[in-house]
Amino acid sequence: SEHRDLGEDPVVTTAGSFVIAERYARALLGVALDDDKNDKKVDPDKIERELSDIAALLESQPKLADALSTPALAAETRVAILDEVISRGSLTGATVNLLRLLTSRERMSVFGLIIEQYRKLLLEHKQIQPGEVTSAHPLNDQQQKRLADGLGEALGKTMELIFSNDTKLVGGLVVRVGNRVYDASVIRQLERVKEKALSSF
Repeated sequence: SEHRDLGEDPVVTTAGSFVIAERYARALLGVALDDDKNDKKVDPDKIERELSDIAALLESQPKLADALSTPALAAETRVAILDEVISRGSLTGATVNLLRLLTSRERMSVFGLIIEQYRKLLLEHKQIQPGEVTSAHPLNDQQQKRLADGLGEALGKTMELIFSNDTKLVGGLVVRVGNRVYDASVIRQLERVKEKALSSF
């Protein structure tokens, strides 16, 4: 059943919202990957795009968002409203099941967190590591690629970097990857990064 696939759902508290969101996201990705493995032609990236589209719709239609989450309406009524909205599109079955489950259980408040966690888990599955690069001067395309390739080789991941500039930056370059921050001197200690990423700096 869809409830089994997407996991049990304990009472949501403020402290537990992150845990609940991570559980839903992990279950959703598991369903997507299992379906894809069984040749049901499910694209986990498509699910991410669908989640983002639904989030944008709810942000632009606050009355709809309220209707899907208010306890003033019976669960069946909320789900009926949801079904009317999603019937206009062609969402993946796993996305529909998640939305129905969240709506019926008054859990749409954690939808944004679920999207964040799903993206994180999907990147982990694809061995992609997001990161942020701040440099004192703009890096050209070749420098950005060298840095991404060098860091990726050093960390054993494919890097997905966001670049920004800060003219007040001392040291020329700061890279944030997860909870770790590397400055140019630390990066140069990684031999492969030094050779491939920083040769043109």
